[in-house]
Amino acid sequence: MEEMMTPSPRLLLSFVVDNSASMSEERLRELIGGFRSFAEVTKDEKGLEWEMVVFDTLTPLVVKSFEEGELRPVGAARFPLLARATELAAARILARAALLRKAKQEVFRPWLFVLSDGFTVDDMATVAMSLNESEARGELIYLPFRLSQGPLCQRLTELDRIKQMVRILPGEQARFFSFLSEMIARRTALPADRGFKFSKSDFEGWALL
Repeated sequence: MEEMMTPSPRLLLSFVVDNSASMSEERLRELIGGFRSFAEVTKDEKGLEWEMVVFDTLTPLVVKSFEEGELRPVGAARFPLLARATELAAARILARAALLRKAKQEVFRPWLFVLSDGFTVDDMATVAMSLNESEARGELIYLPFRLSQGPLCQRLTELDRIKQMVRILPGEQARFFSFLSEMIARRTALPADRGFKFSKSDFEGWALL
């Protein structure tokens, strides 16, 4: 009788992409192109689930596909789009992890990435503190990234003090996706109950802490 195969632990990833009006269409197109390639490369990756949350006028939007021209910069006006999108992403990924564990499926700590162009009208500090608390409890891993090289607005400066944002260097967005692939490979080689941390060396050559 053949021995039953134990399912590999699930790895859940969520990406919040700041597509506010400060993000140029060219940069957004380049970023979405990277996600489109990432989706193709990882489509057969066993145990991997991921999704993206962006802005859609006044509410967050869960992206279902990456068709050309589908995602465009959105004017935030005075609405807290980044905070709302991040809260939704965290709620969805933690709920999915809880559902899998209830079904007796092993799950790695989910990863939540926030990619911002450096401008936001809403206060992310409360959301960031909540995510840090979830990270301290071992519920997820949270990493915020900066896509812009200029000075941060006041709100993102506050966010950067709470959890230092990783600044992606000019022209290195493609390396972000290589980094993801490397981290996925490293993570899936470990048991689900093993601790996992990103180190400064993981960002050498393409990003700055």
